[in-house]
Parts: sequence; C-alpha cells; structure tokens
Amino acid sequence: MNILYDYSIFQSQRYGGVSRYFYELITRLSEKQGINVNLFEGFHINQYGLSSNPDIFESYKGYKIPQIKNTGHIFETLNQIWFKNFHSRSSVDIYHPTYYRNDLYKFKKAPIVLTVHDMIHELYPDQFRDSQSTIKAKELSINSADAIICVSKNTKKDLIDLYDVPENKISVIYHGNSLPKMNGCQKHSDLEQKYHITKPFLLYVGNRNGAHKNFSMLLETYSTRLADRFDIVCFGGGELNRNELKIIENIKFSGKVIHLSGSDHLLASLYKNAFCFIYPSLYEGFGIPLLESMGMGCPVIASNTSSIPEVVGSAGILFDPYSKSSLINAIESLQNNESTRNKLIKLGLEHEKKFSWDKTAYETLKVYEHTSDLKH
Repeated sequence: MNILYDYSIFQSQRYGGVSRYFYELITRLSEKQGINVNLFEGFHINQYGLSSNPDIFESYKGYKIPQIKNTGHIFETLNQIWFKNFHSRSSVDIYHPTYYRNDLYKFKKAPIVLTVHDMIHELYPDQFRDSQSTIKAKELSINSADAIICVSKNTKKDLIDLYDVPENKISVIYHGNSLPKMNGCQKHSDLEQKYHITKPFLLYVGNRNGAHKNFSMLLETYSTRLADRFDIVCFGGGELNRNELKIIENIKFSGKVIHLSGSDHLLASLYKNAFCFIYPSLYEGFGIPLLESMGMGCPVIASNTSSIPEVVGSAGILFDPYSKSSLINAIESLQNNESTRNKLIKLGLEHEKKFSWDKTAYETLKVYEHTSDLKH
C-alpha cells in the first residue's frame, strides 16, 4: 500500500500535538512490510526530524528552513506549486493530509483519510486570529474526505453535532504517549537546588494561551488558597505573559510560580517529583499530557469536561473547572490522604498502558485498508 502525507502541519508547526501525532504515525508505518510511505514535507520548520532519514520512505521531498517572520505566505505558495507536481507524479492508494486544506477536493486521485483533532475553533472562535479561515478549510476538508479519524469519542460527537457527518464515516483512534520512561530522573532536592523549588509543587504542562486553557483560574485559585502550601511549576508554553505576571504579583504568602522549559528528561523529572499534575482546561480534543503524567506516576487532577474524562477514566480526580472550591477540594483530598494519592498513582500507571502509538498506527492502517477497499 502506498500512502501519501503532505506538508500542511510541518510547514507551520515546529513542535506540537498535531505534528507529533503524524511523526509517531509516519515513523511506525514506514517500518511495516508492504507499506510504502510517500512524504512531502516541502519547505518546513518542523523539529521532529522526519527529514533526517529520507531513505526509509518510498519517496521524500522537503527542505528544513529557519522560522522567518512574515514568510509563511511565500512558502505556502511555493509548497502548493511543488506539491501539485509531486502529487500528480505519485501513485498512491491513500492520501492523508496532515491538516485541513482549502484545496483538498483537487486531490481526489486517491481516497482521502482526514484526522479531526478537535472543534476548538468552532467552539471558541474569538480565541484565535485565524478561526474563520481554519473553520472554512476544515469544512472543505471534511466534505472531501472519504474517511475521518477522530482522536476521541468526544471529538466524534462534536464533529457529528457541528458538521452532520455520517457516523459510519468516522473512526475513533486514540493518541499514545511519546514521553519515554526515563531512568535517572532528577530528585526533588536537585530540582530545589537548580530551580529554587522549595515546596511541594503543582505541575502545569503545555500551552496556556486562550481562555479555554483556563490557566488563569488555576493561578487565581493558587493565589488565594494554595500559595502557603505549594509552588507552581509551568513547563513549556512560552514565557509567562503580562496578564499572568499581574496575577502572580498579587499572590499572598510566599508562593512562587516558576516557568521552565527544556528536555524530555527535565519534563519527566518534574512529573516524577510533582505533588500532582493539574489540567484545568475547558476543552481538549485529547490531552497527551494526561498520559505523560500517568505514565510517570504523577497523580492527575483534571477538568470534568470534553474528552478529558474519556482519557483519564477512573485514574484521576475530576473537578469542575468553573469552581475554585472544586479544585481546592481535589488537591486537599490528596494532601489529606496518602493512601488515596498512592492508589491514584497505581491506577494511572496501569491506565496509561491502554494507550500506545503502536496501537494508533495499527488501527490507522486498518482504516486505510478499509477505505482503499471501498474505493475499489
């Protein structure tokens, strides 16, 4: 089977959940006997390194470029022209675009499988500069696709509700966990010495932008009720912005909010040493940090909204993300009962094993085969 992946996400995303998903999928399928992967990354900025070993692909076209401001439109135009030529010369059984495209209907030579990750632009349009253009491209892509993969049952429900897609056209395939189970994680004393983390700490991981991430609610709850007992460590997601710093300035007692970024080893060490991981988001299509936390033995406290309960199952404490008291009660339930915390760690370690990128690749290949058979 010949499978084609395009440049859409690799051109615009250096790191992130969508490009990580395709990296994990492509690397696994390229190793399978009888599967030929054709990858067109074009001019791209992605850091996951698919271009470092082009010989594993049936065909590969791409050049890694530095991230340069105000050049996106230029490289998009160049990639469109180059990809059109590449596609016309390719003989493929399945085309799986890596993001939504306005022109997907032009590439119907092979059956199209599309992954829909979430409905964030439709549900929170005011939080994104490009909401309307993304929604338009998504709708055109959905209409052009022969089969659709959703990353959670909640995303499937949202897709059916908002776009009236037939249920038999949709398959739900979960993500996996990319964070390796590392030996030699730093101890809390090492983190204390290097990063001045002096108290037990609450961990937040990833992007904080947008009201749907609900990070301000976590900060406000921390500043009023938790700063005397914990520090907060935020990993990744860029430096703390002006609004976040303003909230932090009002923190009473001696609490600290620490922002860190760096390697997977540091992230693993933070999960390993955190009092708990907190995921206050109002909406997620999946939520890979939930798997990372459980896989590293870090107790999970997460919102009871969107796909999050589906991913966490019974292996975490769910709280109302609109209620500060609900979050405080969840944290205190761990603080006041060590056996509950230990039980949650054990449940998380077992639950995370149900998710893997190998399973993602296997189930995705089944969708490809079924879709290809239907078109023949």
